[in-house]
Amino acid sequence: MPYTINKFNNVPLVVLEDGTIDTSTSIGLVGRNYVGYGETQNENFVWMLENFANDFPPARPLQGQTWFDTTINVLHVYDGSKWTLVGSAVLSVDAPAEPSPGALWLKTPFNTLYVWADNNWRIIGPETAEGFGTTRAVSTTVLGGDNVRRPIIKLTVDNGVIGIISATAFTIDPSNGILGFSNLGAGLTLSTSTIVKGNLTGNAATATRLITSRLINGTLFDGTADVTVLSNTTNSLKRGTYLTGNNFNGSEEVTWAVDASSANQAGKVVARNSTGGFSAGAITATLLGNVTASSGTSTFDVVQANTFIGATLSGNSATATKLATARKINDVNFDGTVDITIPSSATTLTGSYLNPGVTESSLTEVGTLAFLNVADRGVTVGGGADVTLGVQGGKPTLAANNSTGLLLKILDFDVTGDYADIGFITSAQSLSGSGINQPSFAPNYVHAGDPINLGTPNNKWDKIYANSLLGNADTATLSTRSTNIAGGSAGSIPYQTASGTTAFLPLGTPGYVLKATGGGTISWGAFALEKLTAGNYIKYTGAGTPAYYDTQLPLTIAVDATDANTVSKVVARDASGNFSAGTITASLVGAVTGNATSASRLQTSRTINGVSFDGTTNISISATDPTKVAISGSTMSGYLTLNGNPISELHATPKQYVDSRLPQYTFTYGNTVYSSSGYTNQVGSWNDGANFFDVFPPAGKTMSNLIAFMPSIAVIHYAGGVDGNDSLRCTWSNLGDRIRVYVQNTEQRSTPAANYMAIWS
Repeated sequence: MPYTINKFNNVPLVVLEDGTIDTSTSIGLVGRNYVGYGETQNENFVWMLENFANDFPPARPLQGQTWFDTTINVLHVYDGSKWTLVGSAVLSVDAPAEPSPGALWLKTPFNTLYVWADNNWRIIGPETAEGFGTTRAVSTTVLGGDNVRRPIIKLTVDNGVIGIISATAFTIDPSNGILGFSNLGAGLTLSTSTIVKGNLTGNAATATRLITSRLINGTLFDGTADVTVLSNTTNSLKRGTYLTGNNFNGSEEVTWAVDASSANQAGKVVARNSTGGFSAGAITATLLGNVTASSGTSTFDVVQANTFIGATLSGNSATATKLATARKINDVNFDGTVDITIPSSATTLTGSYLNPGVTESSLTEVGTLAFLNVADRGVTVGGGADVTLGVQGGKPTLAANNSTGLLLKILDFDVTGDYADIGFITSAQSLSGSGINQPSFAPNYVHAGDPINLGTPNNKWDKIYANSLLGNADTATLSTRSTNIAGGSAGSIPYQTASGTTAFLPLGTPGYVLKATGGGTISWGAFALEKLTAGNYIKYTGAGTPAYYDTQLPLTIAVDATDANTVSKVVARDASGNFSAGTITASLVGAVTGNATSASRLQTSRTINGVSFDGTTNISISATDPTKVAISGSTMSGYLTLNGNPISELHATPKQYVDSRLPQYTFTYGNTVYSSSGYTNQVGSWNDGANFFDVFPPAGKTMSNLIAFMPSIAVIHYAGGVDGNDSLRCTWSNLGDRIRVYVQNTEQRSTPAANYMAIWS
């Protein structure tokens, strides 16, 4: 029958079935009739006798169990959650985790002792500066020159003594000398290499310098250097403007000189050079007589005159204060007198596509579109949405959204107003044009006198279906309506010879024209007009651009003129009355004022969007918008708000998305979990019957909730003789209700250990 194993406090521990062995604790509990029980039972006694002596604690301990740590030779006791030292301090670099009140910790390698109290490690001593030599006040004795040993306190920093406190004054014997000290005073004596920085009360015996420098006869003195005091005059002689040298007070010899130069230098007196000349900027003076230069080239900075008489002035000025005619740069007026800023115009933008975020525009004109695709609502034209081209009920529709109908206009230079137009008019407009009160398709009633045909001789309508046709047929004798006029031959022309009488004129000779002969008859005759040929500065425009006018084609005659600087063209003024030209040669009489029409450069360079411009070279203006973020390199001053949660791999992720995802997962982990199945020393192969431990899902989770599992090796103990036939593994398997982690080296001397972390959904 099964055994029920109780703990000392009578709490049941395990029920042992017959013929089994339980390993839920650090020892094997043997059931009734278990084969080979002797080895397990004797090992249990040995392990308890040696307090499970090992360099790592036994697995599956019970509260009150002891373990002798062979690494530091110290006994531990298990308090139900952790191993605690018994009767000695913990020797380690790092503070022990979860200490008990009153626990001691000797921190190595500094050998400072701490006690755990009030949830803090409190230092007992000695004090130290970690990472440095001895840094504290050290009490000791030192032998004096009179062979008497006296107590002192050494103020030590990083093994160096910077000060000594002594109750009496004495001289240190050289046999136990201290670097930087020889004679000690009663009180604090500092090392010869140490200073006192800060305020002191009382007078110093000596000082290297005065804290406040003083003047002696005007010479600054702080005690660090000697000074020489010289005799001075009662009142010194001071140097005025345009003189060089120091002020003279009688204490030393001083030389003065006139500060002059023959070069064009500001603040200097004018002196002649070795040839009697000098340079200057602008000279303002009243000149008597004429300035005559018989040869050579004279250069002037500024020339102003009321009248120029003599040779012709031609060419461009070297510089100009402004442009005579302001020019537009990106529609901003610029005449060279002030800097301008170019706005971010769409004409300066680069790239092939508008940003998809641009959904509205106030454009009044666009260029030629290669392709335009719109939705069924179509395109609306006119300030009052007069015309719509769209799709209604699945049918392409051209709709007039007003009471005036739909007008189709065709440019044609042969008709009045250079265009002909027809349209779909409303019932009211049809009625006002002497029609019936119904909608109509007709020529524009404004130009009703202009002929508009329906079809051509080579482009005839096949059939016309109508309830009634009003008006005259193309051919007729007397009827107002006819399908054909009888008589005549092919190509004959019907004409009225008298009231109510129609005759036919046979087809004439090619190239002839119809002529009136008088008496109500017409005949064919030769064309007799002379041709009109264009002369100099006259040009024709029209179909084919012929060399002369022969009445066969419509032509336009114009003067060949332009306001641009174009050769062989007559000069025409633009809308402002200006024109461009090359060199204009003329005799100027009278005053020449204002700016040059053109200049090779601006006298004063100006900046355009921060780029310097004087007209001598081309510049590039970048259209920038300070309110937009560049594709790269920009820094935002505010928060970036995203459109929503990411739906693709490279989408940015907002904080709320991360915050909402993390609570969906549960993280479990373990550290240095020792194999619950013991270990094997099996060279060259794995043993899945040992060297493993199991990890179960946390409360409320099953193995179906497992998202990720990551094991790693914590401890492996080698048995020695590890060579090329040995292997090391750290793997895991899903057993359906748990995870089994295998940690093994094929030559082991003790149970291995591992770490793990699992993520559960």
